[in-house]
Amino acid sequence: MMTLLPAGAACIWAVAALIAVFAAARAALIASALVSALGGALAAAGGTLVAIQGTGAAWILSSDNPVGAVTLRLDPLAGVFVALLGLVALAIGLFAPRYHTPSRGSAVYLFVYNLVLLASLGLLVAGNATFFLVAWESMTLFSYLLILRHHGDPGVAKAAFLFLALGEVGFAMIIAAFAILAVQTGTLDFATMASRSHALPLAWRSTVFVLALFGFGFKAGVVPLHIWLPEAHPLAPADGSGFLSGLVIKLGVYGILLFAFELLGGGPAWWGVLTMGIGAFTAVIGVLYAVIERDFKRLLAYHSIENIGIIVTAAGAAMIFISYAQGALGAFLLLAALYHVLNHGTYKTLLFMEAGVIEHTTGSRDLDEMGGLIHRLKVTTVISLIGTLGIAGLPPLNGFVSEWLVFQGLFQGFRIEQPLVGALIVLAGAALALSGGLAIMAFAHAFGIAFLGMPRSAGVACAKEKGQPVIGPGLLAVACIALSIGAPAVVLGLARVAHSVTGVELQPNLLIGDLTILPGHTNFSSFSPTYLAVFLFCIAAVPVLIYLTARPLARTRIVPVWDGGILAFKPSMQYTGTAFANPVRVTFDALYQPHVHVERASDDPAGRSGPVHYRFRVLPLFYLYLYKPVIRGVERLAEFARPIQSGDVNLYLLYIFVVVIAAYLIHMIETS
Repeated sequence: MMTLLPAGAACIWAVAALIAVFAAARAALIASALVSALGGALAAAGGTLVAIQGTGAAWILSSDNPVGAVTLRLDPLAGVFVALLGLVALAIGLFAPRYHTPSRGSAVYLFVYNLVLLASLGLLVAGNATFFLVAWESMTLFSYLLILRHHGDPGVAKAAFLFLALGEVGFAMIIAAFAILAVQTGTLDFATMASRSHALPLAWRSTVFVLALFGFGFKAGVVPLHIWLPEAHPLAPADGSGFLSGLVIKLGVYGILLFAFELLGGGPAWWGVLTMGIGAFTAVIGVLYAVIERDFKRLLAYHSIENIGIIVTAAGAAMIFISYAQGALGAFLLLAALYHVLNHGTYKTLLFMEAGVIEHTTGSRDLDEMGGLIHRLKVTTVISLIGTLGIAGLPPLNGFVSEWLVFQGLFQGFRIEQPLVGALIVLAGAALALSGGLAIMAFAHAFGIAFLGMPRSAGVACAKEKGQPVIGPGLLAVACIALSIGAPAVVLGLARVAHSVTGVELQPNLLIGDLTILPGHTNFSSFSPTYLAVFLFCIAAVPVLIYLTARPLARTRIVPVWDGGILAFKPSMQYTGTAFANPVRVTFDALYQPHVHVERASDDPAGRSGPVHYRFRVLPLFYLYLYKPVIRGVERLAEFARPIQSGDVNLYLLYIFVVVIAAYLIHMIETS
């Protein structure tokens, strides 16, 4: 039954894609979205059951073809990502009918969207290299088309091309990794690869791992392979951005875990050190750029980079612990990484949806133009607050739970017998602690500037919530709460996944009294998210009860608010997002290298005779110093090769003649 559910989801998404062809009509658009949501529900149920049971299944579709047997499988590791795929698809299906308007563009978009769901499911259930690569490339191409939804808008074509170009570079590395592994093991089947890879020379195994790490890293968005995220996410539709961040970048994580833990079966400690180092660097860089960002969707994109860094750091540390025979801590950190995959996919999809609602109602993504939305978008405010608490890692929401689990694993680096490696693990934990603190600041900035205070623009002042999508984001908000309060149950389910991957049984000593989590079979610490949530709820209920009890007895008096002697408080006098982030910008000035420009109404140095305008622009250092030289080199090579493509038909016929003669001569040499 559990394996039939994803198959049913695939069939339903195919039907939803066909219905979407007619989505220029309102009824067809609604039908396509709701059918797609039904497929998501089936995928979520199927993936969850596989993960909880800790067992999978495999099927052979065809064995009579040039590339060998085409096999499908659904194992517990893939089940976690299938469950996330289903949850994201369910929420987007419920969100889409009110977000999209009937049009030809919406029809094409929803058609492509359901195809990318199919491709994503296909690569997660792939049982051999050929099927995986076809599904991976299909997912990339369909995601590229999602970004192009509003292709006429400035910057959209460039952002989509950047996503595709970097994706193809990563795809070439993934092909190389599979090719080496297939040649060395003599098979394309994943199960056979895994059983034979242990006998390969370490040099070949290490080459395959590094290729896979960076190849999938392009899609995951690890630094410095991340530059497509802040370009593509703001320009895609809200549900498209949510899908890219909530699921697509997690597929890159799945690829890294597939190679590191299953196909290669682990390796030397330096594999984990490299992975953990890249993850920690990614987390810090991602959040530093998020803190100073004014564009709400770009801010969310940078936070996706930060959260991918947390996941990759935990996965790398798990590899290190396993390599040093600390299997329980390694399995626990893998569990924590998978928990954060689920959490981030949930609250980030929610926040991108709500960013779309805010952009639609206000006409802007600039935080410095917002303010006071709490009075105009009340439901959106509540849902966004839940997502904000989750992504900021604040208790009792789900982001806090998984980040706490990651920290409890990393801070036990002292158990490694090699002091330097143990110190590196603890240092990675310190880097994540820095990123966690900055994440709280970034979302205090984002939520406070957008929702509190007074409107800073006419569009925000006129914002109305009526008609905006609520059900999809509301479902994800409920999921964020459930993943927090229900953490003991989630941990038990993921423990079965970790056991299927690492062979380490965590369950007997994972929980104390059914509700308190004990990390990695150690007495290092313990924690109960359920008790904490109940405690915080009781604390929050006290002032509410006092207010409700005392309000009928109190007299109401309305008096002017003390404002320091100011006659009239204006929106322009409020603290802006730019001012809020300025201390961080000054502290990390060497990283940002900002261009600051100050304009005064006169030459008066104090600016007393008129307003002063302050603007700054942060240079994209990775693009300038890493990608731009490569782009210039490719352009020079293209200029050198340009004469070959002259447009002269006679010259093209000469090329064909030369190739035919060369092939004939090679054949003659081989047969002589």
